[in-house]
Amino acid sequence: MSFGRLGARGGGPSRNIAAVTKYAFIDGGFVDAMVRRTSEYFATDLSLNKIDYRAIAGGHQRTFYYDALPAKKDKESDEDYELRVRKKREQFELVNRTPFMHVREGLTRGQNKTLRQKGVDILLAIDVFKHATSGHMSEAHIMTKDLDFFPLFEALRDTPVAVHLHCYPAETSNELMALADVVVPVNPFKVLQWMHHQSRDSYVEWNISIGDVNPQKLFIVGNCEGLDFYIYQDDGMPFFGRAMAYNPSSLMRSNHWEHIVDDFEARVGKRVYLDQSAKR
Repeated sequence: MSFGRLGARGGGPSRNIAAVTKYAFIDGGFVDAMVRRTSEYFATDLSLNKIDYRAIAGGHQRTFYYDALPAKKDKESDEDYELRVRKKREQFELVNRTPFMHVREGLTRGQNKTLRQKGVDILLAIDVFKHATSGHMSEAHIMTKDLDFFPLFEALRDTPVAVHLHCYPAETSNELMALADVVVPVNPFKVLQWMHHQSRDSYVEWNISIGDVNPQKLFIVGNCEGLDFYIYQDDGMPFFGRAMAYNPSSLMRSNHWEHIVDDFEARVGKRVYLDQSAKR
């Protein structure tokens, strides 16, 4: 199988996109954690909203979803435990019904969550490396924030496979992100996209005419693919963001500057690198 072509054509580097084969490997624990994180981030109840797994699997030839049935907690009643197991099985069924998406189920052992999660992680790592070395894929899209995958990412650098790390940059170690060829942000706004949530566009206002605002104070400086990303705040006014990499003639406005950054990253699928002094 061809891994595509890297080289100069038409005066610049390019890849033979037609030859790219993309496999996705999803850490189910990360997805569940991001749904909880999104509920906290927006202070909203998402318990009735289901993920459209097509939004995760789309664009990949195969998507593998790694998870395990929950272990019983200390002092948890049998009824509560069976309810959690039933919900997890329903989730697995939704994943398996999604075209080109498959659950890879780990073992549940005892009551130790760490032991259970480690078994799932090993299964994911073995599958990724197996497909990378057998020539099945040219791009590995791995969704996680777990630093335990550091050895896997190091090993993948010795293969021709391009590694795309889908993670929440604000909560992922720089060491893991540095090993990836591409970092694709997965943040609360991305989770709302997966859920087709009705409030998706209510947190950040886009395409504000520069004539309507007068941002005087530069609050945070960053960049996206080498181009400037600015956030301003006037006294007593909301935050305003300007992304030169996207549309320098328009602004984004929100009461929370973190919302501006995360919404931009979710829309364009690219990471914004902020000044180290910025606190997220």
